[in-house]
This record gives sequence, structure tokens and C-alpha cells, in this order.
Amino acid sequence: MNRWLAFWTWLGICGAWAQVVPLPSEERALEGVLELRPGSFAAVPVDGGPFFLETLNRAGAGVKMAPADAGAVIQFLSLDSLPPGHAVPGEGGYVLRITPEVANVHAATPEGRVHGLMTLVQLIEAAPKTDGGPLKIACREIVDTPRFGWRGFMLDESRHFTGVDGVKRLIDAMARYKLNRLHWHLTDSAGWRIEILKYPKLAKVGGRGTETDRRAEAPAAYYTQKQIREIVAYAKERAVVVVPEIDMPGHADAAVAAYPEHDGGGYEQKGDPRKWPRFTFNPAREETLKFLDDILAEVADLFPEAGVIHFGGDEVHFGWKKWPQLPEVKALMEREKLKDLAGVEAWFNRRMAGTIDRLGFKTGGWDEIAARGLATDKTLIWWWHHDKPQVLKEALAAGYPVILTPRRPCYFDFLQDPGHKVGRVWGGINPLADVYQFPASLGLTAEQEKGVLGLQACLWTETTVTQARRDFMTWPRLVALAEAAWTPAARKDFADFEQRLRPQIAWLKQRGIASWDPFEKTLEVTDAGAAPEYPDLPE
Repeated sequence: MNRWLAFWTWLGICGAWAQVVPLPSEERALEGVLELRPGSFAAVPVDGGPFFLETLNRAGAGVKMAPADAGAVIQFLSLDSLPPGHAVPGEGGYVLRITPEVANVHAATPEGRVHGLMTLVQLIEAAPKTDGGPLKIACREIVDTPRFGWRGFMLDESRHFTGVDGVKRLIDAMARYKLNRLHWHLTDSAGWRIEILKYPKLAKVGGRGTETDRRAEAPAAYYTQKQIREIVAYAKERAVVVVPEIDMPGHADAAVAAYPEHDGGGYEQKGDPRKWPRFTFNPAREETLKFLDDILAEVADLFPEAGVIHFGGDEVHFGWKKWPQLPEVKALMEREKLKDLAGVEAWFNRRMAGTIDRLGFKTGGWDEIAARGLATDKTLIWWWHHDKPQVLKEALAAGYPVILTPRRPCYFDFLQDPGHKVGRVWGGINPLADVYQFPASLGLTAEQEKGVLGLQACLWTETTVTQARRDFMTWPRLVALAEAAWTPAARKDFADFEQRLRPQIAWLKQRGIASWDPFEKTLEVTDAGAAPEYPDLPE
């Protein structure tokens, strides 16, 4: 009887390994079990000690910081401490070795250490629990390297505002699933969400209201520079890089509302004359260019490690009808011998990319900019037109590094289940399985995939007025995107992923994240009758 009990206990311990998300790239079983007892010591990185200990103990490890002269049952070490000839992970990767005596995480970088931590944490959470006894973790070795270096999520703050606490909670969940880029869409026509000290009206006037609250007396919702620095530091500790997006020359209404002298004209959205008559900046006015230079300088200072500043560059043709009437544009076209408005747009893009380059960053933009003559070694392209695969192929052929974020299956404002009613449906929906299988559906060659930096999901927030609705549309699809971006294609298995996903939905809900549950088919969260939320407003 005891032998059978021991057998089933061993199976339960080994089964814990099946719950890691994203699935590691390589793993093998070792003999034995590590017993993690309450009060054991952990030797954690000096620069992230409190975060590492807090994360381990929230998972149930019950460990304490190891004194300098004490042995530790959990250790974070360099790759140099691996046995001679041992396999070494690639960039951003780690080795996790669990023996009956110790759990060692080996990594070359802070990012790799955080990724190893998150795998270990999931194993601790899944370990069989006993009253006051040790956690029992099956011995294993993992050599884990991400498939793609860029594993991202874009949060649109312009249309509806999230606030500091909501962004931090998002970063926590991203870090758990080894997502490493938060693309922060801070400006658009609906609202300007970043404080610029030289031009305070950008936030205080341009930040008023939301997509669904256009009242003149609506509060101004934006992030102060102090809050932004706090969020960037919080993300860095969790191996998440925050990449800012400051839209130009289109999607500019909020900025032009604050400083109308920079108006380049726009268009009128059918049925609503407030959207968007000031869609563009004046692309040729010297004072406007200086205005944008000043903004970018402050942005660069706030996001020193972003590596790239995203300047939008999309859908400009919707609002450039007034450009031929602007004297500055007429003079520019004559001076530079520009034949059409696309030429004006290209000139503007090159001008602002020069500013971004001088600030020490690469220029990022939506896939329209791939046709605007920007330097391939200084530009990142976000491919979003799922219905224009030739744009992707041309960008890759030209040598641009590309982030794959096509509307299908990577836009999370699309429906995720046929039974849901609220959200976009453009030729189909974006179910969990489609997100998980991506990017296999593109049929990229090995040579083409070399030019792909990674994958990114996007949440546009026109139809997500509340945080509960944003959570519902984001999760668990973002978990699927995380595994699609991390796990080698040959290891991916959707049925297996679904089994590992179940406890992750429980974790999300425990953290107050209102994920949709595709297994229980929980009710659709809509914003019918909901008022816009304004959390964490500046004083």
C-alpha cells in the first residue's frame, strides 16, 4: 500500500513539470526529488533581491535571504558555474538544474535570471502541498532559450486610460510568461497621456477625456514623468523593456487641441464631426518640427533603455487633404522637388527619424513606413496589415527588422470566441488556437524568419472602457502569444498547452485579472452602460 502511495505521489510531483508556461525549449528528467522546507535560504541576485524573494515566497517557497556564510537551497549563478562542456543557453535564456540538494538558476544576464526565476516559481506553485512539510519538486534540468528576442504586448492608453496600478499588474503578468516588451501607445487622437514639461498643455488639455468621454470638462488623464520613471524601473526589475509610442504626423488631434498652431488638417468621421478634424501635424512648419524635436528629447530621457522610439507613421493619408493648402508644404514640395503628398510624408519621416537617431535610438513605426525610404539599419517595422502579406515580404527583403503584429491573429480587440458579441470581426475572429499557432500560418521561409525580431499582440481600446473588459480581451490570449514567441515550433502542441493553461487562468484570477475562461465558457465581459474610468489621476 505504501509503495503504491509513493508511486502516485511521485507521479504528482513529476506532473508539476507539465504546468510550466511557456514550455521550455529543452528539458530532461533527473533522479530524485528536491525537498524545499520552510525557512530555507535562497541566494538571490544582489540587484534584485527583494523582488526575487517576494516572488518566490508568493509562490509558497517560504525562503529567506541567505547570509554570506550559509548554504542555500535556491541559488542564482553565472554560466561560468555550469559543469565543463555543459550546454549554454542563447540570449535571454537560462539553465535550471534541480537536484536533491539544490535548485540552481544559471544565466548570463539579468533578463535570463528573471526568466529562470519565473520557471522555478511555477514549479513551486505546482508542487504537492503538505501541512507544514516540505514542498517536493521533481529533479530536472532545463536549458531554455527564447525562439524570438522580441515578445511583446501593446497597450493603447490614448482611447481609454489604465493608470499606474493597472500597468504594474500587467507588467507582473507579462514577466511571469517571459514577455519582454511593453509597447506603450501613449498618444493618439483621443488623448495625450504623457507629461511633457516644456509643453504642459499636451497632457492637461490633450489628456482630457477618452474615446467615449468627449466632454470639454472631462478630467485630464495622463502619466506624470515621475510615474513614468517609476513604471519603467518597475518593468526593468522584471525584465520588461517599455517602448514608448508618440504618434506623428497622423493621429495628432489631442496634441493639436492643446497647441493648434501645429495643425495640419484632418477629416471628419462619418456621424461624428469631432473625429478627427485635426488628424495631422503640419509636416513642413519649422516650429512644428522643433516642437516635435523637443517632445522626443523628453521622451528619450524618460525611456533611456527602450532602444527604439515608435513614432507611428500610419494612416497619414486619412488626414493629409489639407496639406496642399499649407504654405509651408507648398514651399517644401518646391524646394525638395517632391511630386506628391506621399513624398511629403516620406520627407517628414526621414526628418524625424534623424532626430530619433541623434538621441541614440532606433526609429520604430507601423508598416506604412517601410515604403518611406528610412535606413534599414536604424529602423524597426511593425507589420500589422494581415491582409497585405506582400508588405511583410517586401520589408523583409529590403532588410528591415520586423515585429509581427498582424490584426489577425494578434489584435486583441477582435472577438476571441464565436459566442461573443462585442469586438471587431474583420473577415474572422482571433481565437486562442490561432494566436497559439502563429506565426506558422504565414509560411515564412527560414531565411525570412531570420529578419523577424519577434511577435507582439496589440490591445486597441476603443471597445474596452473598463479594466475588467481590457483584462477579458487580453487574457488568456496573451499567455498563448507568450508561448508562441518563446517555445520552439517543433515543441508546440495546442492540446498540451490547453492542459497547462488551466492553472494559469486560476493564477490570473487570484491576481485580480479578469481573464476569460475558455474551459468554463465564462460570460462575456462588456462595457454596456459603463462610465470611463480615470484611475491614478495627477493631482
